[in-house]
Amino acid sequence: MTAAPMDVRQWVDTDEAGSENVVVPPGTYVKVAGHLRSFQNKKSLVAFKIMPLEDMNEFTSHLLEVVNAHMILGKGSMSASMKMPPSLAPMGMSTVASYGGSGALPLRGLSQPQSQVLNLIKSCTTTEGISLQDLKSQLHNMNLPTIKKAVEFLSSEGHIYSTVDDDHFKSTDAD
Repeated sequence: MTAAPMDVRQWVDTDEAGSENVVVPPGTYVKVAGHLRSFQNKKSLVAFKIMPLEDMNEFTSHLLEVVNAHMILGKGSMSASMKMPPSLAPMGMSTVASYGGSGALPLRGLSQPQSQVLNLIKSCTTTEGISLQDLKSQLHNMNLPTIKKAVEFLSSEGHIYSTVDDDHFKSTDAD
């Protein structure tokens, strides 16, 4: 109810000993952890884990986080007096913008390194996406561990996805 319906695929390894495969009946509220993918302009989710909700308060909390995120992102640049305390911000959204350098505001609450990495990935027009090495060569002021940390965060938050291998990335907003 907080987004358009999306295909979710979960790859199950039946050969793996001790794997817990939970069958969830249709109509059950679930939490899904995974990576967003885009193929032929159709977005889908590759699920690592699908868990039935144990408490409907989790659902209510999710709805409130979605509304909160929508309001924060819809306002664009808010004045300092209107900023939400970090304890109330949804997971993955930073409300504090304190960094030096270019003075550019972070994109969607991202840190400066995360914004720089995401902007470079978004600007890539090749089918296979941009590699970690290309990111490193274009981001002279950033070391490889910082770039990898930003890529890991952006991937886990659904902003980017890996393409031909684990070192090439493309934006989920790309056409």
